[in-house]
Amino acid sequence: MRPILLGLIVGILIYGLAIGTTYPLLGVVLADQVDSFRNGLNAAGTGVGLMLGVLLTGPCVRRVGAGRTILLGVVVMAGSLVAMALTQDYWPVLAARMALGIGANFMFVVCETALNSLCRPEQRGRVLGWYTAANAVGFALGPAAVALFADRPVLLLGGCAAATLLALIPFGPAAPEIDRRVSPPTLGGWRALLVAAPGAFLLVAVASMVDAIMISLLPVIAIERGEGAARGALLASVFHIGLIAAQPVVGWALDRHGRRVTLALCVALSALGAVAMAAPWGAHPIAALALMAVWGGTNYALYTGALTLIGDRFDGASLTGAVALFAGVYALASTVAPGLAGGALALLGAEGLYLALAFFYLVAGAVALPRIAARRTQTVGSKPSG
Repeated sequence: MRPILLGLIVGILIYGLAIGTTYPLLGVVLADQVDSFRNGLNAAGTGVGLMLGVLLTGPCVRRVGAGRTILLGVVVMAGSLVAMALTQDYWPVLAARMALGIGANFMFVVCETALNSLCRPEQRGRVLGWYTAANAVGFALGPAAVALFADRPVLLLGGCAAATLLALIPFGPAAPEIDRRVSPPTLGGWRALLVAAPGAFLLVAVASMVDAIMISLLPVIAIERGEGAARGALLASVFHIGLIAAQPVVGWALDRHGRRVTLALCVALSALGAVAMAAPWGAHPIAALALMAVWGGTNYALYTGALTLIGDRFDGASLTGAVALFAGVYALASTVAPGLAGGALALLGAEGLYLALAFFYLVAGAVALPRIAARRTQTVGSKPSG
């Protein structure tokens, strides 16, 4: 793997670490100040920032270049973490969370565009598999750090800010090459991007939705089934261990066996995992752990595969615009999904929610998979066609 690819993958691990730390830590910090509803609204600030970042990334790349945009993203993220360390009051934390999301999306969009641009088609799946695994490692390390230092939020947030600045080490030398590889997105044209690769955008929405539900609601689902919150937290951890472990394998399969075959298998296994969790053996301690490990890997494989499809389908300015839209779909789905799933849980119960997710997988697969070429297709240039 080329050094610049490795540097981008290492740097993006910082994104997952910062986001993965602030979600649980700030929820604990604010729990003594506000009720759970206002706490949840505050947590949504990061998602709002991510969506704002989608709108701001293009103008920023156009004005200062992609290389400086990714460096600016690092600085904004570090600054927002320092602000959270200095004050844990409700409104300043909300503003800092929004800034964190904006800075994170600067990194997110530019890094994913650069990786897709730098990859050869025959290695794109493997590179992006390692990328998504590294991102997920950051998400896993964040909650683990919170478990160890929940009573010292200032130390933890300050340390996270310092760690974020370390991303300047791989991103700094890569900035000139990123400038050459990442073009400013064309203005508008999002509808044309959706029409050009609808399957990719639908699959990332599914992966993001389910991932957000598993993070936020598995303890609640476990309580609903009489298993206890601790068991739900354990299942959430195993879900994400499976996510991390599977992505390099999924990336290899995307390159070796083709996009459509690999994604069809992952959709089928994800739907089966949801059905199995709704069945009686989903309550068996060992069976549930195995099911969640596999399901975590196959669900997030939809993200890895969708990002690979974006690289296959787009090039130049259209690639930057497609990745920005990709990030927007991810942020929107992960923001609204927990609330919708909470309503479904109240209406249908735990088993009904799992079956609803299985049905959603099957519908998404039936819509998306026929639109995906078995192998790499011709790229769309700076003016995407419908």
